[in-house]
Amino acid sequence: MTSVLPAYAESADLVQAKNIHCFLLTLGFLGSAEIATGLIDVYAKAGNLDMTWELFQCLPEKDIVAWTTVIAGYGMHGHARTAILLYDKMVELGVKPNYITMASLLYSCSHAGMIDEGLRLFDGMQNIHGLMPNAEHYSCLVDMLGRAGRIEEAYRLIEDMPFEPTTSLWGALLGACVLHENVEFGEIAAKHLFELEPENTGNYVLLGKVYATADRWGDVQNLRRMMEERGLRKDPGSSVVDAKSELC
Repeated sequence: MTSVLPAYAESADLVQAKNIHCFLLTLGFLGSAEIATGLIDVYAKAGNLDMTWELFQCLPEKDIVAWTTVIAGYGMHGHARTAILLYDKMVELGVKPNYITMASLLYSCSHAGMIDEGLRLFDGMQNIHGLMPNAEHYSCLVDMLGRAGRIEEAYRLIEDMPFEPTTSLWGALLGACVLHENVEFGEIAAKHLFELEPENTGNYVLLGKVYATADRWGDVQNLRRMMEERGLRKDPGSSVVDAKSELC
C-alpha cells in the first residue's frame, strides 16, 4: 500500500481518494504513520484540505514528512499564508525543515505573490536551518521575482548563484519575460536555453511571443526560419477531459 498510494496521489481524483481511504480502513492499515501520511498526500493533491487536516491532526506523532505533506497541500491550493503558519508552528515545535519543505513553501509564496515572505524563507534556509539552496529553490525564487516584474533582480540572482544555472532557472526567467513583455532579458534567457536544450521547441515559441508583444515581427520570422533550419516543429496541443468517468 505504501507503493500504491503515490499513484493515487498523482491522479488527484477525490473519488479514488475516498475509495482507497475506505479500503485502508477495512484493512486496519491507518494505524501506520507511513500509510496515514501517504493518505494525507492523496487528499491534499485531490484538494480536500478538510480531510487532509483531519487526518494530520489524528497522527500521534508528526514527523517532517507529515508536516511537509500538509504544508505542500495547503501551498499548492493557494493557501500560502496557512502553509507559512504551519511551517512556523512546526519550527516552534522543534521539527527541522528539509529541502522539500522549503521548496514547497517557496513555490506557494511565488504563486501567491508573497515576495517578502519568500525572501525571508529563502534567507532562513541557510542562515537558520543550515540548508544550502539547490537549483529547485533558486528556480522558485526566480519565478517569484519574475512574476512580480522584478526581472532584472531575478537575472542578477541567477548570475550570483554558486553553481551553473539549469534549464529550469532560465525557463523561469523566460516565462517571466513573456508575462511582462521584457525583450532584453527574454533574449538572454532564450540564448542559454537554446544552448542547453537546442531541440526544445517550447523555448523558441516563448521567445517568439516576447517578440510578438513588442511588435518585432521581423525577429519572429527569423526565429521561425531558425526552427526550420534546425528541423524543429512545434508539437500540436492536446487536452484530456474527464466526463462521467470517461476520458476524452
